[in-house]
Amino acid sequence: MDINKLLGWVAPLPFGALLGLYWTVHGLVYTLYGTPAQKRDYPLEIVLGLPLAAFCVAIHVLVRRITGNNTLYSWIIESVLVGLLIYGFYRS
Repeated sequence: MDINKLLGWVAPLPFGALLGLYWTVHGLVYTLYGTPAQKRDYPLEIVLGLPLAAFCVAIHVLVRRITGNNTLYSWIIESVLVGLLIYGFYRS
């Protein structure tokens, strides 16, 4: 496997998609098998995890298309986007 192809999919935004999938599965498990308090609180993880995963995958694919599958440029753009997101989260 080519290293550029591997680095193209191991970028900052796919990690956000994995985080969204983790939230979804975690919330689903606690919603189905948890205590009554957990069944009340954990559906929010499902509601927030699915859009996060979809948004990260969509933006990743968009950035890859815009940069013409150039790994360096996509890493730079995605890192800046993730940095701005983290900055905005901590500023709010």
